Amino acid sequence: FYYYGDTRGIEPQFYYLAKVPEAMGHEVDFFDWHTHAKPEMGGPAHMRRIFLSLLKSGNYDVALIATYKDEFDRETLEEAKKYTTTVAFNSDDEWRWGDYSAGRAGWYTFMVTNSPRVYAEQRGTVGNLLHCQWGCTGFWRGDQTPKDVPFSFAGMIYGSRKEQIQHLYKHAGLAAFGMGVKDLNLPPRAELPADLRDPKFQTTLSFEAINRLWNRSRVSFTPLDSSDGTTRQIKSRVFDMGLSGTLMLAHSVPELERYYEPGKEYVAFETLEDAADKARFYLRNEPARRKIAEAYARRTEAEHLWSQRLAAVFDGAGLVGKN
Repeated sequence: FYYYGDTRGIEPQFYYLAKVPEAMGHEVDFFDWHTHAKPEMGGPAHMRRIFLSLLKSGNYDVALIATYKDEFDRETLEEAKKYTTTVAFNSDDEWRWGDYSAGRAGWYTFMVTNSPRVYAEQRGTVGNLLHCQWGCTGFWRGDQTPKDVPFSFAGMIYGSRKEQIQHLYKHAGLAAFGMGVKDLNLPPRAELPADLRDPKFQTTLSFEAINRLWNRSRVSFTPLDSSDGTTRQIKSRVFDMGLSGTLMLAHSVPELERYYEPGKEYVAFETLEDAADKARFYLRNEPARRKIAEAYARRTEAEHLWSQRLAAVFDGAGLVGKN
């Protein structure tokens, strides 16, 4: 449990890797490494012992591990492979494959990357590498939800997002919600529903609350800059909000086009001026907005659900048929 710096928050990976498999019919146990690693609980070493004890006695078919830093050392993960199939789910491999993921691939039975480029370049030399893109849980469908927020961003403000939010607030009526928004000192937009003008929406929001905001938004600003500012990458939000009924206004990223067709299933932009122009256009043209939003939802449901992603990983890891 750790979401955007809030140790009380529930990470999206909890839904992706625990609640979705559970909904698929699998028996699932969740291990909260963050809580077990607290000093008062015994620290990281104690957490690792508990983890291995669970695997040794639990008769698990697979352990799905959302990688972050060095919660589990090499020795722990090598022993874990004796008891079950271990699968690491990496994120941000676009910029941290070389410094983080590559050196740890052998620590797991299988390593999953969400980067198509990394998978294409490394699968020949990293024999246990699998590819799994982000997906949509399907838990917060919003295509029938009234769209009472014209143009929004819901998430965390960092790096270039500060400039982006400020520009689109001024030139396209953007409303921003989430961690860091209050530091921008932007007055809540007068056209917002009264409940969304509450200051609580300018702090860390739960993943469910962010999904609810996407469900209410006609157009959703979707920046795809990496957190270190070195590249653009496919963020999980691209798929998370796929069934929300919103129109995705996203940075132009060539790899995104393998998942959604620009101009038909989402709208791509190059510059902030371009983003503002397109946001204003689709806010004035509801039939055009709805057509793209509906196509976005159909494609998501057909191809980009987490249940589909995990089924492919289980197949690749030789786990098909196990419960």
